Amino acid sequence: MEPKLVPLRIPTGWSVALNKFREVNPEQFKHEDYEFCWEFDEDILHLKNEYRNRILDLGWYPSFNPKGIYRLLLIELHDDHDEQTESWEKPLIIFESRDIEETQRTIEHILIQVTEGLL
Repeated sequence: MEPKLVPLRIPTGWSVALNKFREVNPEQFKHEDYEFCWEFDEDILHLKNEYRNRILDLGWYPSFNPKGIYRLLLIELHDDHDEQTESWEKPLIIFESRDIEETQRTIEHILIQVTEGLL
């Protein structure tokens, strides 16, 4: 059975491009043969706020590695492709944790801050 998605309160204005953020405890991921190791990928969650020109991106780095960590990035969107690439190299926020609940709270906090124009 597939694990449930982590519940997230997503404010108005955000679109969900990808959500594979599942209730899988990283502390149980000790070996690469772990039943849910595929849940620990670089592409877990991707949210976009067109009005505020922001992307919130969550991944596990390095992918499928038991010693990895959740990495959350807040990226500023640009119309120019070259500037867009630079934005990924210089995110507005970088948050890292192995704690799924702390990551969940941080996601929700950043979403609210962006929605209110504070980030």
